[in-house]
Amino acid sequence: MPSSKDTEIDPTEIRKVIYSLDAYRSHIFYDITWIDAKAKNGNLGRTFAGGWKKLRARMFKMARVTLSVPGNRRIAKIQQYFEALWQIVIPLVFLFILINFMAPGIPIVAIISPYLVLVAFAALFASLGAKYFLGGLISRRINQYFVDNPEAQVLRAAELKNAIQVLIEELRKFLRDSDEDPKDHLVGVGFTDYKGIEINKKPRPWRQYYLVTVTQQ
Repeated sequence: MPSSKDTEIDPTEIRKVIYSLDAYRSHIFYDITWIDAKAKNGNLGRTFAGGWKKLRARMFKMARVTLSVPGNRRIAKIQQYFEALWQIVIPLVFLFILINFMAPGIPIVAIISPYLVLVAFAALFASLGAKYFLGGLISRRINQYFVDNPEAQVLRAAELKNAIQVLIEELRKFLRDSDEDPKDHLVGVGFTDYKGIEINKKPRPWRQYYLVTVTQQ
């Protein structure tokens, strides 16, 4: 059985779930299986938990449909390769730097270490660039799929927006009851058509979403 702490409304988890569900409206399909435990433990409120199972199934269906878009799997694979590149290169670079620090008398290590640092930064920037550009390409292709297949629009689901609104109301109730500052609980969303929110920060090149506060009304 979950502890009493587990069953309390958790504003941090609510904000994470809002972000993940809102991303699905933009056809960005994050892993959502972790939400199961939060809903079961009551961290997201009873209303959301009651409808989560049905919504979860619809969200999985949304993700499966867009896998049928030609070419997206190949682009996603390329994106994964870039992601793996820096995850492999950077630890190796730090290992060489550590060896150079522990054994400075090894000439070859001292010679190649500066070049490895440059390789690490290049790998990191390549990975970030691939995530931004290839991720955007996948998103545009998915959006075009829904334009070309209007019958699939139903899968974008008003349920998603409604579920997010439920979570916003739970967060509003928490803020009202706890008397905490809404600016300490900013929520990241790509859409701003929810009731009772105010834009705090607009998207930036390094942050492709709004940061909003939940109003007291």
